[in-house]
Amino acid sequence: MEQPTEETARTEPSISAVRAIAIGHLIVTGPVVAIMVGTMVICGLIWGWPNRWQLYLGAGFLMGWGWWSLSVPRWREWALRRGADPDRLQRLGVRTGLVWPKGWVFEKTEIRRRPK
Repeated sequence: MEQPTEETARTEPSISAVRAIAIGHLIVTGPVVAIMVGTMVICGLIWGWPNRWQLYLGAGFLMGWGWWSLSVPRWREWALRRGADPDRLQRLGVRTGLVWPKGWVFEKTEIRRRPK
């Protein structure tokens, strides 16, 4: 019986760009929405709604953006490791609102891991 080589040990199941985008929305966009809504609801229940909802919305937006900034690069690495086509992944991601177009100022807010 052959021992797995380093190359075969890293091989993971192939995934289509469409499926990777769907999973990306589940693990990136879903939590962003939950963070934003949850922040507004929790802060509203604790400190009251009148005249402060804009502050709660802003806080939720900042926390949601933080999640997005951390999770999108990790999701992209995951999808590329599984064989998703990088160009199609980017194109579909932009079209569905998961990622920003390359070079845009908001795209630069992604917090990427340092290369090993």
